[in-house]
Amino acid sequence: MALQAQVQVIVPNAVPTLVAKHVSANGKQNGKMQGFCVQICFESGNNSREKAERTRMAFLSKHPNVPAYVSFKEPNFRVRVGNFRTRAEARGFREDILNEFPQSFVTRDDVMYPIDNNK
Repeated sequence: MALQAQVQVIVPNAVPTLVAKHVSANGKQNGKMQGFCVQICFESGNNSREKAERTRMAFLSKHPNVPAYVSFKEPNFRVRVGNFRTRAEARGFREDILNEFPQSFVTRDDVMYPIDNNK
């Protein structure tokens, strides 16, 4: 005896409008989202830009698949690495690099959407 079932999905009229607003809002983020990264360097003073860039390059030579960014917030240059969705992911990565960058710490930041390689 074969059983048959029928499912009816009722979508309120507001749902398509809300989805369109959500898509629009996400598009305005320029590919960024609230997430976490690991700050590995914080420099100010003479040659601080060069020191930060050297730190970034040293990091990338050992971790070429992890993005690293130099940013300036007066009067400091800082190097932040990674695009992590959760604090736990960032903490795990920090543990991996702690010997190289003992002063590193996890911080909230706008990060690029992480690429999902499982698709």
